[in-house]
Amino acid sequence: MQSSIPPWYPDHPPIYDIQKSYMDNAKEGPFFDGAFPTRNIPPKEQWIDFLGHKVMSPLGVPAGPLLNSTYISLAARLGFDVLTYKTIRSAAHDTHPVPNMIYIDVDGQLSHEAKELHQTSTQQQDMEYLAVTNSFGMGCYDQTYLLEDIAKAKASLREGQVLNVSVVGTQRPGEDFVDDFVKTAFFAKEAGADIITVNFSCPNVSGHAEGSIYMDPETSKEISSRIVKEIGEIPLIVKLGYLDDNNQLKDVLAAIAHSGARGVCGINTIGRHVLNDKGEPALGVGRETSGICGGPIRSHGLEFIKTARNIIDTEKLGLTLLGVGGVVKPEHFDDYLSAGADIAMSATGMMWDPYLAMRWHEIHTI
Repeated sequence: MQSSIPPWYPDHPPIYDIQKSYMDNAKEGPFFDGAFPTRNIPPKEQWIDFLGHKVMSPLGVPAGPLLNSTYISLAARLGFDVLTYKTIRSAAHDTHPVPNMIYIDVDGQLSHEAKELHQTSTQQQDMEYLAVTNSFGMGCYDQTYLLEDIAKAKASLREGQVLNVSVVGTQRPGEDFVDDFVKTAFFAKEAGADIITVNFSCPNVSGHAEGSIYMDPETSKEISSRIVKEIGEIPLIVKLGYLDDNNQLKDVLAAIAHSGARGVCGINTIGRHVLNDKGEPALGVGRETSGICGGPIRSHGLEFIKTARNIIDTEKLGLTLLGVGGVVKPEHFDDYLSAGADIAMSATGMMWDPYLAMRWHEIHTI
């Protein structure tokens, strides 16, 4: 059956302009001028329970692509039902300078052995092989802006959709790092978040503790426990990175479950060294490591979900599992759901093909 949804990739540019700065994209984007296909809404008895909320589908967008309320509203209109507001901090924070996102050359799925990758100026013509690296530094507006904009984001959603706000702590001289995590999570609650995700994994802040907390079960438990106590009835999800040690992952998942957090999300991007044609750091000195995104990291993401699902079920941890990484075609959502994810999410895929969720809904409409 021929799709009624118009093609997007590769003829149209992504909704995030990789030539522009993060702030310019936030002010001017998202860059979408397409039509809005009609979505057939499933009857409410078919909606799924997600951490106490009834959502129309198990499709979502993780922290990253949805820079503000305008992006949230667009993704919601285009069929994503679990919408994540890009990671916020307790105070305004600068982003990394341009470039923030570049194409990279990856042949198929990213191997565990490939530690260095190379920049390319060519966009792959098949979404399956779309590969980029990003380095934003988790920039953030001030709280005055966020308070108003998060409210706008929530107001833009319809019944059957939820607003998830991602938060992170910031290391500042003379301030307690854990306190800042807790303070930021409480702010997200006050701003109107239905659900809060605490980001323990970001490969683009190398040298800073906030990027590797997920590797430490005790620290993960300490921060999560304090956030849970502070936000009360609001469900907490913990964002994890890829771990190749299954025993370590088991310890981390158990610590998170015992903290009172309700869910885990994985994976974040895969950190790799990316070089330009001169053999220099492609994103500049100081950003030797950046996060690999797109189709080539799907094998890592699915491996994480299968392992995490097995641990959660075997250990009876009761955690809801959100899967992300390499979802660039509609069938990839199903790959994650079949692997054990309760919610399947797309970041790079929805940026380059904003109709991705609508294509899935079209396939799954009875």
